[in-house]
Amino acid sequence: MDTAASMLVVDDDPDIRQALAELLAESGRRVATAKDGYDALEKLDSLDRPCVILLDLMMPRMSGLELLDHLSQQPSLEDVQVIVMSANDGLRRQAERHAIVRAALRKPFDFDGLLCLVDMSPTGFEPVLPA
Repeated sequence: MDTAASMLVVDDDPDIRQALAELLAESGRRVATAKDGYDALEKLDSLDRPCVILLDLMMPRMSGLELLDHLSQQPSLEDVQVIVMSANDGLRRQAERHAIVRAALRKPFDFDGLLCLVDMSPTGFEPVLPA
């Protein structure tokens, strides 16, 4: 694991997690991955603080919404950019209520659009629901 990862991809689907990590790494990002909310918390304890967390909302053990609740209570993470990913419109709307969420992507999404979001400055993020 890269202790200086600039991104953390949290998704319970190993194929999606691996594909995102590979594509992001190919575009020059340092990436760590986690399989659910509990795994993400462990990774956050051992990583330098990532600048972006890509977060699936529907996961076993600890969902993305539960992880958001936990992250939102961590003042040290207030400038981390969380981009949530879900095919469920209701869950995305719930996630957008968290101040730490900077964008919401509807699965499946365009990878180029994701890269544009990742490249935006923290003040440039706006919640986004691509069609």
